[in-house]
Amino acid sequence: MELSKDNILRARDIILNLANGKEPYSGEPFKSKDFLSDPKIIRCFFFVADVLQEASHGGIGHQPAPQNYVIAKEDLAKVVMPEGNLGANAFCKAVNEVIDPYKSKKVTGAVLNKHLKNLGILGEEKTEKGSRTVTNENSAEFGLIMEKREFEGREYEQVMITDKGKKYLLENLIHILNN
Repeated sequence: MELSKDNILRARDIILNLANGKEPYSGEPFKSKDFLSDPKIIRCFFFVADVLQEASHGGIGHQPAPQNYVIAKEDLAKVVMPEGNLGANAFCKAVNEVIDPYKSKKVTGAVLNKHLKNLGILGEEKTEKGSRTVTNENSAEFGLIMEKREFEGREYEQVMITDKGKKYLLENLIHILNN
């Protein structure tokens, strides 16, 4: 198989179908998906899909990575947010879909949370293992809430971005990241 943009994107689509529990070519749900329910396999599929996406834009090994956040308002207007409340990583993933990888660093949940803490919109709580990001008295005004979540039978609280928060962050992301 030739290393071309079309082949890279085709491989990415196959990996994303597998990661989402679908037959690689038809897109129909898998009949037997034992190995697909392993979180390590799922994370690997999404990682490979991200690498293939980056490769399709020529972003692997061709030039140094950008050092700044350069996001055009026109690009932010193209962001498609998933429905419902989101964690910072899911929000950033949607934003990164429209960022030009040759001009701007990708936004991460950790970076977004750090800037929101610096602005006093989020807080930090000390734990046995270090610290964690939490909401504070200002968070709700900006559409950020704490929500109980569950993963592998373990319950935890996570900062979530409501629809109000998505709107605020998209309208102010350039300012937030440059603070």
